[in-house]
Amino acid sequence: MIGDGCCEVMKEQPCRGFEKESGRAPYIGTLAAESRRRTDAWLKIGCNAFDTKNPRSAPLSFWTEQDILRFIDTYKVPLSKIYGEIVKTYKGYKTTGAERTGCYACLFGCHLDKKPNRIQRLATTHPKLHAYCMKDYADGGLGLKQVMEYLSVPHQEEN
Repeated sequence: MIGDGCCEVMKEQPCRGFEKESGRAPYIGTLAAESRRRTDAWLKIGCNAFDTKNPRSAPLSFWTEQDILRFIDTYKVPLSKIYGEIVKTYKGYKTTGAERTGCYACLFGCHLDKKPNRIQRLATTHPKLHAYCMKDYADGGLGLKQVMEYLSVPHQEEN
C-alpha cells in the first residue's frame, strides 16, 4: 500500500542496510531549503555528521536549486534526459523537462506539479507502467486513478 511510510521502506531502510553491510557513510543530496525539518537539521548538525549514530555527509545542504542549476550549466555536467535542458530565464535557471524526480508512483505534492504533472508524463513516457499505476488495487494495480480522481488531479495527458 502507498502511504506516508513509502520513503522509509523504499529509500531509508535500504540505505541503512547498505551502510550496515558496507561500513560506509552516505553522501546525501538534500537541500536545507526543501523543508523546515531539513533546515532545522542543517542548522543543528551542518553538512557533516560523522560523530553520530548514523554518520553522513550532505555537502549540498546550503545550496539552492538555482546554485545547482547554475553549476550544472556552467560546468556542462551531463544531465538525465528526463530533466530536459537547463535554460536561463529572467527569473533564473530552469529545466525544460521534469523539475524533480522521485518514485514514479508518489502522489505527494502531485497537485502542485506544473502541467503536465508527473503521472500525466508517465502516461506518455511509460504507458504500461502508467496503466499498472491506474489499475485498481484489487485487480493487481496501485489504485492511483481513484486517489487522483478523488483529489481532482488529472491523470491522463491532456490534449
